[in-house]
Amino acid sequence: MKFQGKVILITGAARGVGKVISERFAQEGATLIINDIDLQEGEKVAQQINQKGFKAFVIKADVSKRIEVEAMICKAINTYGGIDILINNAAVFARSVPIVELEEEEWDRVININLKSVFNCCKAVIRHMIKRRSGRIINISSFTGKTGRVVYSTFGNPTKAHYCVSKAGIISLTKSLAFELAPYNINVNAVAPGSIATESTDEEKKKMIIPLVPVGRMGTPEDVAAAVLFLASSEASFITGEILDVNGGTLMD
Repeated sequence: MKFQGKVILITGAARGVGKVISERFAQEGATLIINDIDLQEGEKVAQQINQKGFKAFVIKADVSKRIEVEAMICKAINTYGGIDILINNAAVFARSVPIVELEEEEWDRVININLKSVFNCCKAVIRHMIKRRSGRIINISSFTGKTGRVVYSTFGNPTKAHYCVSKAGIISLTKSLAFELAPYNINVNAVAPGSIATESTDEEKKKMIIPLVPVGRMGTPEDVAAAVLFLASSEASFITGEILDVNGGTLMD
């Protein structure tokens, strides 16, 4: 078990990619702190993990709010003595809307949940990791943070600019933190998924996206989880500031 004895905090872990990441880490012996704003769904994930003989507990917090994040980190550290690995996964999707029609409230909502949350969680955890001179942080960005558009955008169509900007910000923040925290033995990396099919992905969307992916399929939460586990493992100890693409060849950079 690669992560036996490690305490891992995963934000937005009640469903989708975050849920699968949690399950994979649990299978490798980690103690999981499941964060989500949806306490009921988070408890379901923790219960499923615990029923299999692994360890998980839930902390409800809105990670876009600094006070709630600091309370969550304090509770986690007081309960388990520390946080070894932070996975910033919490995010919200955005509607495709032309930039001239994008309301300030919608811009703020997406930026706060997708980007500010990463800043909040990193800042709160970093203080602790610096004292221990050890830690791993993996942020979930997106293909769109590099391209400025969603994979199926065509010329003249909305790009989901607010979503793309939030994910681009994560890429830049990841690199800044990696450089700043390297002297403290803290590795900071990101995973940039392409189009990932979850339980909520409808068949029409799949038919639209699959022809645009060179490997001929959409990604799965398991594909993303595998990349996250690698970056969190000892095998990746000399990797920091990396943005790992998981997109089936949609973007090769």
